[in-house]
Amino acid sequence: MNSIVNEGLATTLKDVFGFSSFRANQEDIVRAIMAGDDVFAVMPTGGGKSLCYQLPSLLVEGTCLVISPLISLMKDQVDHATRVGINAGYLNSSLAAPERREVERRFREGWYDLLYLAPERLATDSFLALLKTAPISFVAVDEAHCLSEWGHDFRPDYLSLSVLKDILPKVTIAAFTATATRQVADDVISRLKLQNPFQVRASFDRPNLIYKVLPKDNVLGQIGREVTRHQGQAGIVYRLSRQDVEKTALSLRDMGVKALPYHAGLSSEERHANQEAFNRDEIQVIVATVAFGMGIDKSNVRYVIHGDLPKNIDGYYQETGRGGRDGEEAHCLLLYSRSDMVRLGNFINQLEDRREQTAGWQKLGQMADFAEKHSCRRRQLLGYFEEKYIPENCGACDVCLQGVKEVDASTEAQMVLSAIYRTGGRFGAGHIIDIVVGAKTKRIKDLGHTNLKTHGVGKHHPKPYWRRLVDALVVSGSLKAVGDKFPVLEMTAQGEEILYGRKSFAFSQLIELPGEKARVAPKEDKEHDQDLFAVLQGIRRTLADQEKVPPYVVFSDRSLREMCQYFPDTPAEMTTIHGVGMAKLERYGTLFLGEIAKWLADHPEICKEARPTPSSSPPTKTTKVKSPGKTMLESGALAQAGFSLGQIAQQRGLKEITVAGHLETFLEHGNDLDLGLFVSPDKQELLRQAYVTHGFNYLNPVVEGLKGQVSYDEARIMRGFLRGQDTD
Repeated sequence: MNSIVNEGLATTLKDVFGFSSFRANQEDIVRAIMAGDDVFAVMPTGGGKSLCYQLPSLLVEGTCLVISPLISLMKDQVDHATRVGINAGYLNSSLAAPERREVERRFREGWYDLLYLAPERLATDSFLALLKTAPISFVAVDEAHCLSEWGHDFRPDYLSLSVLKDILPKVTIAAFTATATRQVADDVISRLKLQNPFQVRASFDRPNLIYKVLPKDNVLGQIGREVTRHQGQAGIVYRLSRQDVEKTALSLRDMGVKALPYHAGLSSEERHANQEAFNRDEIQVIVATVAFGMGIDKSNVRYVIHGDLPKNIDGYYQETGRGGRDGEEAHCLLLYSRSDMVRLGNFINQLEDRREQTAGWQKLGQMADFAEKHSCRRRQLLGYFEEKYIPENCGACDVCLQGVKEVDASTEAQMVLSAIYRTGGRFGAGHIIDIVVGAKTKRIKDLGHTNLKTHGVGKHHPKPYWRRLVDALVVSGSLKAVGDKFPVLEMTAQGEEILYGRKSFAFSQLIELPGEKARVAPKEDKEHDQDLFAVLQGIRRTLADQEKVPPYVVFSDRSLREMCQYFPDTPAEMTTIHGVGMAKLERYGTLFLGEIAKWLADHPEICKEARPTPSSSPPTKTTKVKSPGKTMLESGALAQAGFSLGQIAQQRGLKEITVAGHLETFLEHGNDLDLGLFVSPDKQELLRQAYVTHGFNYLNPVVEGLKGQVSYDEARIMRGFLRGQDTD
């Protein structure tokens, strides 16, 4: 792609999104879309999929349609896009008729850069007719795996997307998903009728996620302890049933943790309210069913707990992927018991299609293997997605951090098998373990099991040990669990060999470590002022409440941490902070810079000279304007030739906001053009006075102060003209 586009990409990435570089694969995808190629991209959750269509939507004429199944997420996505300067909207069933008509009018007139749609919208004749008249740049299909019946989350309403290429044969389609086997990928490409698509299969590795599996024992207590470890941080807890969700949320609230439930049994209003409370940091924990989709775009989730076994690895990967979307460390704890296999198996057996039953059991078996095998969790996950993980030690899972030892458990296995034999193979694992450890429950007393020779023989080990041992005996084939709802343990012929001492038994066990062991390869610790961070968090929360958006839409935790690490004190320095583009600088910069300046004044021990500098060094205070590149000069030349803003944008295939930025830079360097073509004389005078009052640093107070009399494009061009006069 030529240098003009190169510069446009880099400039837009920095000025709009506040990023100094692309993540892996993003630039290649953006270039393919801008070249008019279809795209199929498999990128992990948190890998930056949204930027791949948001950035080109600003550089290609027309509206990018984004198809998404998550209605609950659309408003947050639109709020976030508008905060960085993108004209965005959404169209779904949550809108009243007048609102829907207004969105459709704006779409028809080409006002939007991005328009989010629910897939069922494409099944209506009226909207299909609208597609033929509205200016469309390209279509982005999010959660594309929903198209495939081979996927883990097939949505029949997604099948309506197959008409897109028939109705819009020349329009580029870019399909994105966080999880898809090659079979699913081929199916999606076929159903969307993608033409020789540019394909990306990014690494599924999320290095910032730390995986841990524990045998389930007093699950509410285990969940409570993990939440306590992350006191004050946001987390998600997944449970298998609605009843479990309610019990868990209540248990956490009894501990003083702000927690709310989220499941299909709640009204849509209550689900929405609970999710909004979580997104806006009003509560710490959301507890949800694994079977019910939850649109979470929250960037600062620091832990994800699965209190029960997920039904497949696809779902587990996607759910754990909701942690650490900001790239910072997040912990993923799975609590596992073989009894979960029975509960999930009951659901699978209810499927009428035998093929679906077989596939369901296969996927459940793979999930159980992940929990039971003491091999690197990361290697297992990536292997499922046909990706090899080369390092011997990932340094970020319990197996790699703790290590594994082989334990001879022949004597202990005989204790368990003897208890099963003496009770006639009529009881489940819980009852057998109670006998071995010497419990004196009412049921054990009533059945006379306190008189068994095996009662209490294993009290030298805690219950979790015996739970792991029973699971290991089942996995090895020495025991089998019989029955659906309340399975009992039966000894096999192989088990008899162990019971009578003709065969030994050993199983692998994680090495117990004192306390929490640090990561083998910890990320570089970025020191930041914790007290200032709390102050900026409070300001962010106030702004978010005023604007009715989640706090992370204002600034991410990472952005606030960098502010508290580098203490920017000029607008130029503020733009070096991750995630601070021009729109956010103009909207929030004055407030945050003022608070940081006040903090520095109150803490003179923080010396500017002693502060570290960000990796991307800020411009010096004498730097006023950027050097005009070739693409800016081309827009300036067209303006000098008498073309209007809209004509330049149309001729160059750019957005008007992009061209306005070009002309601002063009004028800043003292170039001449007929200013009246872009800003009328009366508006010029209004803007002169406004800039005298507010200065040049921010557009927001200038435009809002004039109460709609001027546009941002006009204010930007006039600012370039006035700055250009200052340099004469």
